[in-house]
Amino acid sequence: MTVPKKIIKQCKKNNEKAQAYIFEKYAPELLSVCLRYMKDRAKAEDVMQDAFVTIFSKIKQYEGKGSFEGWMKKITLNTALLQLRKDKKEIISDNFDLYEGEEKIKEEKEFNPKNIQSVIEKAKFKQFEIIDIMNELPDGFRTVFNLYVIEGMKHKEIAEELGISVGTSKSQLMRARTKLKKILYKKALIKLKKK
Repeated sequence: MTVPKKIIKQCKKNNEKAQAYIFEKYAPELLSVCLRYMKDRAKAEDVMQDAFVTIFSKIKQYEGKGSFEGWMKKITLNTALLQLRKDKKEIISDNFDLYEGEEKIKEEKEFNPKNIQSVIEKAKFKQFEIIDIMNELPDGFRTVFNLYVIEGMKHKEIAEELGISVGTSKSQLMRARTKLKKILYKKALIKLKKK
């Protein structure tokens, strides 16, 4: 799914048809990037629109090195992270407590790590179900998880991008994975009971 060089060249001249071609071709893919960071679909669509504005305003800076798709994806990711900062949400906290008091004890009794993997596999979650479940993670966990697992960034890069320590990035990833497994396990048990 490569953009022809002539289309990119036309976009550099502000050709609206070329811009519409790129928008139509890549909007779904770039929206999926935004949805990984924004829980609200309307907000994700706004971020995607902002990303396209940036893409078209900076397209003259694209020199043909690396894939055009990768360049657009990086701009979209940066736009999403910028929006998270603008929203002044607490993206990362060193003091995330996964569970409090009695709720923690109850959940630990329900959670059986011996058979967790087999239960999750038996549930055969679809991709959209996993994405919905990932959206249940706290913002900090979800952001670090996406940057590390989906985007392939290293902890040092994540730390620099989010203004946190490498240790915090590692801790957020570990906690995200633990919480994600617990959520998947609970949902798998519910799903399997319905069968």
